[in-house]
Amino acid sequence: MHWNQISFEVNKLEADLASEVLIGLGSISITYSDAQDNAIFEPPVGETPLWEFIRITALFQSEVNSKLIIDSLIEICNIKVNDIIKLKNKIWEDECQKDFPSMQFGKKLWVCPSWDSKLVIPSDAITIKIDPGLAFGTGTHQTTRLCLEYLDENPPKALTVIDFGCGTSILAIAAAKLGAKRVIAIDNDPQAVIASRENVAKNNSESFIKILNSIEKMELKYCDLLMANILTNPLIELESQFSELVKPNGSILLSGILEEQVEKVIDCYSKNFNNIKIKNKEEWFRISAMRNN
Repeated sequence: MHWNQISFEVNKLEADLASEVLIGLGSISITYSDAQDNAIFEPPVGETPLWEFIRITALFQSEVNSKLIIDSLIEICNIKVNDIIKLKNKIWEDECQKDFPSMQFGKKLWVCPSWDSKLVIPSDAITIKIDPGLAFGTGTHQTTRLCLEYLDENPPKALTVIDFGCGTSILAIAAAKLGAKRVIAIDNDPQAVIASRENVAKNNSESFIKILNSIEKMELKYCDLLMANILTNPLIELESQFSELVKPNGSILLSGILEEQVEKVIDCYSKNFNNIKIKNKEEWFRISAMRNN
């Protein structure tokens, strides 16, 4: 068995019509991607913007009439497709697993998917069991890597920790396994809450981590460390609330910040925090700081 795949580029005004035609012709999946390396990192709330130029990739079953697809796109959309590529059938779950290997962060911290049974890791390694799913946070993105490396370098032993915007709760679990006495993981995304509960149970961390869908439900008034791996705009909007939650001389760890946004975040947090440090991986930055007395 094989699949038929076509790809072509359009401007964003042509994307809807092209997609409707593809659906009408029997496409079983349509993917939009950036055609010119113009990434959109932080769209306004409530908006789902498209790139100016989009690559559309459509997948069809093997018995599709290829000539009909090509002719229809030319006639209706004035889009020329040279050919349809035949893809061999694969075990797609195995293909996805290749993109998520076990990973080491710092000296001792490891993130391991459930299927990596052949991996040999050091006996003193601290392992987090995470499989990729619908919530953000598996260690593959630079923002998460930066936070995990910080935790490995600064184990929160006997500290109270808040993981705001927890996603999969990978950071909350790392904090718990690195010695935190209490961790509050917060996310208003229902999928994140579901993923967090599953991952916390999988890592036997239920007695250390409490999962909430709202910061208003939190009984903890202060924490020693607050982590927020989100994006710049909410980091700035939440500064006053975060500042109230972190104890004097406590720490804050912020991630999800682009290079051109670093100074803006520092300016916002410098009134209540000192000893500000920054570190980056490619275009993504983390900021750590200490709460004023």
